[in-house]
Amino acid sequence: MSSNRRREFSLRQDEIIEFLMADYSDDEEGLVLDEEDQNFLEQDIDTGISTVEIEPGSASPEENIIENQQPSYNVLYFNWRKNSYSPHNFCEMEGYNFGEVHIFDQTSDTELTPVKIFNAATGFEKLVEEIIVRESIRYAHQNGRSFTLTDEEAKAFFGMNFVMGYHCLPTFRSYLSTDPDMGVPYIANVMPINRFEEIRRNLHFSDNSNEPNRTDPSYDRAFKIRPVIDHFNHAFQRAIANTKTQAIDENMIKFKGHNIMRQYVKNKPIKWGFKMWCRACSSTGYLFQFDLYTGQKRGGTETGLGESVVLQLSESSQGIGCEIYFDNFFNYPNLQYTLMNKNIKACGTVRSNRKNVPKNMPTDKNMYRGDIFAASSNGISFIKWMDNKAVFLLTNFLSSIPTTIVKKRVSGSAEKVNVICPEAIIKYNKHMGGGRSDGPEKSIL
Repeated sequence: MSSNRRREFSLRQDEIIEFLMADYSDDEEGLVLDEEDQNFLEQDIDTGISTVEIEPGSASPEENIIENQQPSYNVLYFNWRKNSYSPHNFCEMEGYNFGEVHIFDQTSDTELTPVKIFNAATGFEKLVEEIIVRESIRYAHQNGRSFTLTDEEAKAFFGMNFVMGYHCLPTFRSYLSTDPDMGVPYIANVMPINRFEEIRRNLHFSDNSNEPNRTDPSYDRAFKIRPVIDHFNHAFQRAIANTKTQAIDENMIKFKGHNIMRQYVKNKPIKWGFKMWCRACSSTGYLFQFDLYTGQKRGGTETGLGESVVLQLSESSQGIGCEIYFDNFFNYPNLQYTLMNKNIKACGTVRSNRKNVPKNMPTDKNMYRGDIFAASSNGISFIKWMDNKAVFLLTNFLSSIPTTIVKKRVSGSAEKVNVICPEAIIKYNKHMGGGRSDGPEKSIL
């Protein structure tokens, strides 16, 4: 028996406009993601309700593309205008020397050796004395064990582990074996196997008595190694001043053990391991700051995983006028605007479904290789450039107007042809690719 009951529901006017404009980027279910970004989609969902407003008479239809409203935490309007650009006035900190090396200030020796440079760049002496030795002894006493450790023993222990990293044997006990075909005197003569195992058993980096409850919203899964992460971040930034151009990206640390933070990324050379967020120099690869992906934020309001990572890692770069590049996992128009107000120049590829990105750009089938669609709003440039496939770029300091000629290979042959390309894309490809023109993994040319 069929039912003839009528069902009624109400719609607000802004909801009707939203459906008509087909702006479903709020939940991002329609995004075409690669395997790497798929692992983090659940952490990258915006909150709030997206609405659309069209102001009558504010501009002609050709100029006023679309105007979106951000979630309630930060109301911002984007009135995208085609083929125009009004740059934001960035300022550089007076007297700031980009990339200045401070290692020489931390040692009085006139002749620097690799060991001295390592100690100065990593703060290794302080790490051993204030974290490793103190916390290892505390950890042993908390568990009712009598244990002592000197700074020299701790350094010797880590030196042994360093050698084990490139001289590989089946087990760590093999290095101290008495068998002539297995033992390594260079390691075995440092300390007895029993003492090595005792240090290894009690090695610790944080005070367990200060660890929050696992049900606490601010609980940090990386609590046990957080002092080490904070120490190295401070030491790396103290050794060298921020460089002019930097890049934020992810990196994998190989690990095949059992841990809830372990990630699997199909299209990475290292597929199993810990995911690290890194901010490094674009030309040298020097690491300024890093953080471990734990699946949650340590505290505060998270506006999306990609945004929060960039804002966290770029915090020490505010106000000096440096350039930071990142890929489409991190990029949003709202993030570009936020960084611009912090006097940070930013550039990166962007997903076309991101909130507040222009929606009525020409479709791919209506664009030929070398065609460019450009728009700007609030000092931010949006570029759609057609290569073999569409490339989308968002930046708060580069104009979309200057172009250059690049050589591109014709599909199915060795022949190359001249293709018009925005200079902003050339610059992104250079600095996101570590300063190499061929561009490694993040190259879009």
